[in-house]
This record gives sequence, C-alpha cells and structure tokens, in this order.
Amino acid sequence: MSEVKVGDIVRIKNRSDWPSPPGYNLADSEGKVTSVNEEEGFVTIHLEKTDSGIAKGTTLVLRLENVKKA
Repeated sequence: MSEVKVGDIVRIKNRSDWPSPPGYNLADSEGKVTSVNEEEGFVTIHLEKTDSGIAKGTTLVLRLENVKKA
C-alpha cells in the first residue's frame, strides 16, 4: 500500500533526466493528491507550489516513485 493518499501534499523528487530549458524542471514543486492508482503506480496531483514555469492549478499525473510527502 502506498504511503501517499488522496488529500496529501506531496513534493516532486528531483530526477537526473529532467529536461533542461526550454523544458520544465518540476523538482521540489508541490501539489495536492487528487487520486492514487497503486495498481498502475501513478498519482494525480493538483500543482500548488512551483518555480517550474508551469501554471499553478495544473493537474499532473506522475509515477508514485517520483513523489514524496511534503
């Protein structure tokens, strides 16, 4: 069972393969979990805090292994 649950605030982990500009680096961005699909290994978050250039409020689907509780 995942430690991340709906309603949790999570931080996106850094990855060595994040694209460099003009791409977006989401490392350390935070969002509220809106759904968790443990079977497939994905989490959906509503972005709340970021310096990545992506608008706050954007919905993202990420692999569970790429997020941790904030």
